[in-house]
Amino acid sequence: MTDRQEWNLPAVTYGFIGIGVMGFPMAQNLRRRIPSSSKLIICEINKSAVDKFLCETQPSENISVASTPKEIAQQCDIIITMVPKGPHVDEVFTEKSTGLLAGAPDSKTRQILFMECSTIDVATSNRMNDLVTSAGHKFVDAPVSGGYNGAVAGTLTFMIGGSEELYNEVRPLAEAMGKKENIYHCGKQGAGLATKQINNYLGFVSMLGVSEAFNMGRLYGLNPKTLASVVNVSTGHCYNSSKENPVKGVTETASASRDFKGGFSIELCKGVVEMALQLGEQVGAKSVLRDVVLNTLNEAAEDSRCKGQDYRSIYLHLADIQQSENHL
Repeated sequence: MTDRQEWNLPAVTYGFIGIGVMGFPMAQNLRRRIPSSSKLIICEINKSAVDKFLCETQPSENISVASTPKEIAQQCDIIITMVPKGPHVDEVFTEKSTGLLAGAPDSKTRQILFMECSTIDVATSNRMNDLVTSAGHKFVDAPVSGGYNGAVAGTLTFMIGGSEELYNEVRPLAEAMGKKENIYHCGKQGAGLATKQINNYLGFVSMLGVSEAFNMGRLYGLNPKTLASVVNVSTGHCYNSSKENPVKGVTETASASRDFKGGFSIELCKGVVEMALQLGEQVGAKSVLRDVVLNTLNEAAEDSRCKGQDYRSIYLHLADIQQSENHL
């Protein structure tokens, strides 16, 4: 059984908008697993990312580039979007001259399935859903978790919001870019994003705890690798202590090993955590950590050691050290 036969994806034209840190490997995995006869059309404002994608993606046949989302909608049956923030999603879908909805055909002629994977606010996602469905097309929110490493390995977790029917339709796409066991139907439209925001909030709180703990160990003089070994077989174990330890040299594949370059930036993390806390307010959830989390994030976002870096660089801020000091 070949890789493509295993995924059994429809032989249609696919569009992918947003070839960034996460979208790049996601689109690569999609290209590997859609039928060889299917065309993949990408759209990305960063020309160097487009050139790199065309050079590095195998198989290289049947890949083309669109200059606008409108062109994607004019040609594609399934469209995946992966852009940074809510305003970007809004622009991609609704910009009058270049947006997806400007290029979408009459749904009686060709109905498009939109799989929106960006981590954005629920209100924007719901509004895009209303616009898409009122035009007769299909929409699901399908944010992901697993970071850059998971995107490259094709082991992402997908959190999908929409009807059971739409979930079943979009699941094979999620499996092509994620781990089959980690594809979840979270509920109605918007539920995928609510789940994602809650997860990101907890992930950041976890990272704060890990950073504080390993700074304590550093100041005491403990070997961080030994400390991590103990923590990771004890009650302190979590994803950030084992897979994304912030001390360079403890975890080979952690963002710390890349000096926190790339990954989920502190700015994006701040936005998602704020969205999660807003969601909590809306549902009346108590948060004793709210002020500590927001204050720490606001300080880190202004710290030159963290600006533009993976959010786990919060360790440098909390430990008050430079990148050059962060090693075994």
